Amino acid sequence: MIELTLKEYNAIHTDYRGVWSTERTDWPDWEKVRDQYMGKRTLMRAGGLLIEGLHFTIKEVP
Repeated sequence: MIELTLKEYNAIHTDYRGVWSTERTDWPDWEKVRDQYMGKRTLMRAGGLLIEGLHFTIKEVP
């Protein structure tokens, strides 16, 4: 899993980061996995979509 600080995440251009807000009614099991996606930070890296908690974490800096 990739670890980023909030500063590193915010340094990524807004075209390549965001927050998941799309309801996916085309996924048959969407209700089961909805909490893994909705409201999570996202970023694009090497042509792939990465989701906070699944692919990367934001770590606190003391």
